[in-house]
Amino acid sequence: MKHDAPVDATHLRNQIMSVVRRLRSETQSGSIPLAQLTVLGAIDRLADQATPSALAAAERVRSSNLASLLRSMEESDLIRRVADTEDRRKIRVSLTRHGRAVLHQDRVRRDQWLAATIQACLTRAEQQLLAEAGALLDRIARA
Repeated sequence: MKHDAPVDATHLRNQIMSVVRRLRSETQSGSIPLAQLTVLGAIDRLADQATPSALAAAERVRSSNLASLLRSMEESDLIRRVADTEDRRKIRVSLTRHGRAVLHQDRVRRDQWLAATIQACLTRAEQQLLAEAGALLDRIARA
């Protein structure tokens, strides 16, 4: 590929999605559904700003689908929902101790798989290049 050639966006998208699918397959089999892990991650990222509407927007899901998911997660002691202290009409969503532990275990498992795979498949120079590419992917994701 020439340096002045544009990036093949379709090829890059397919590569990124292959890695994402592989990371998803590394989630703990049978523990909790991927949809719940995804919402746990969103709650963690949003922290004090986690409300059902903020979660629906962040995860691009319909509020009705999210409401059902949140009920199930609350019944499983993964999350808690409480009324906002300043605006009682708002509901804040947070992780329980159990939910935080489940999310942490999942992240550690996927991080360990990724680190081991990078170490096994890439040279030191390629690992450095991948780290540099990661910074570029962060910029794209924030655009």
